[in-house]
Amino acid sequence: MAFKQLDLFVASAVDISPKAQQELMQRCWFSLSTNLRTTPIKHEYVDADGEESWVEIKGTPEAGIATIWDQDVIIFIIAQYMHALNQGMPTSRRFSFTGYDYLQFVGKQKLGGKDYADLWARLLRLKTTNILTNIRQGDDRTKHTFSWLSEAKQTTDKDTGKHRGFEVVLPEWLYESVIQKQMVLTLDDKYFKIRGGLERWLYLFARKSSGHQTGGWTESVQSLHKKSGSTATLAEFKRQLKKIVTRDQLLGYDTTFETKGKYDADAVWFGSTRPMTRLANEGRMTKGPKKWRRKISESSWRD
Repeated sequence: MAFKQLDLFVASAVDISPKAQQELMQRCWFSLSTNLRTTPIKHEYVDADGEESWVEIKGTPEAGIATIWDQDVIIFIIAQYMHALNQGMPTSRRFSFTGYDYLQFVGKQKLGGKDYADLWARLLRLKTTNILTNIRQGDDRTKHTFSWLSEAKQTTDKDTGKHRGFEVVLPEWLYESVIQKQMVLTLDDKYFKIRGGLERWLYLFARKSSGHQTGGWTESVQSLHKKSGSTATLAEFKRQLKKIVTRDQLLGYDTTFETKGKYDADAVWFGSTRPMTRLANEGRMTKGPKKWRRKISESSWRD
């Protein structure tokens, strides 16, 4: 699909909250490390309709698989689309934005040439990462393949040669899941400040699975290891996970590590730090292996 065959949707919103596609939160479709990863990510599971689903994500030997920091670009794009949708504005899979728009969105205060070069490298990894899946697209469940970006290009001024912005084309699967099905959740504005790859995904997982429900959510370590797509051994993953959980500073969520817990295995409990939800979970938290380390007034979640 050539650029000129699609109408152009231009980024316009500046002060909006980040948003993520729900399917990409339940399981990680991105590398958790900035190091080059060429080992495919594979997920096999039974979906909500009781049907077997699978996903396989591959990268090129040169660029590797797109990282969870590259996913920030997808989050930025989704936020722009949802804003337009809520305002009744027309959209298109062809999307135009400036590097300044994106870098401001993710909280960059001082911008330089390296930031723009890094953004272009992210777009290239998103373009060259290939996803093969049988996940339902519309009413069809067929094997199909796509990249995070069907096309990507930098635009320059024809007279001065100076950088003007970027244009990308979203794959139909991602576009339809956002525009037609609105399978999207709002993230905390501080999401981009999370430094660790595993911690970033744990936040996304908690936001999707636990949300703000009373009682929170418990997930076994083995299941988290599988869903994260991590290349670490289960023992090493558990060590990394326990370090994060013990610190108990996961954005928006209280966390506790349970041994021989709900699923008769090591597990992690996630509970929202929203004041009313936290109060409802008070019995569980005070009976657990550790006490709250944050005051209710410090909760900063907002939709």
